[in-house]
Amino acid sequence: MPRLSPLCQLNGGCLGCCGYDFISAESIQESVVKNTQEFNQANPKSDHEFTSFRDRRPPMDLRNGVCRNLIEEQGCFVCPLHPARHEGKDLREGHCDVDYLCSTAEAFATWDKAKQQQFILFIESKKLDNLQYSISMDEGKLLQEFEK
Repeated sequence: MPRLSPLCQLNGGCLGCCGYDFISAESIQESVVKNTQEFNQANPKSDHEFTSFRDRRPPMDLRNGVCRNLIEEQGCFVCPLHPARHEGKDLREGHCDVDYLCSTAEAFATWDKAKQQQFILFIESKKLDNLQYSISMDEGKLLQEFEK
């Protein structure tokens, strides 16, 4: 069963675990736009069509450091393979590290509810867009600043 964190859904979704060695916010956005175009062109409906879309490239064949399955819908980064979109069936399995959590999400999971809520409010007060949020989460900057 994949591990999930409420932090993954804040600020339009965090893409921190959906790539490696991000180059820049601009290259991330460009990659997500291209991924979204490919997804819309494929227009998958069935699980088989979704996994065919997933398997069009090997897992580590990233676009500017970004997973080729990461797309944008209504201003939010989403994974079309995520179990929340398939009645609990995780179409990422066998392609992604579904158990990965960034160090910030790992720390967050150990905190009591009050400290978790303080951190969420801290993040919201930053008014970051989803790219800034994702990069800051991936680099651990928000956790470092919060714990000062």
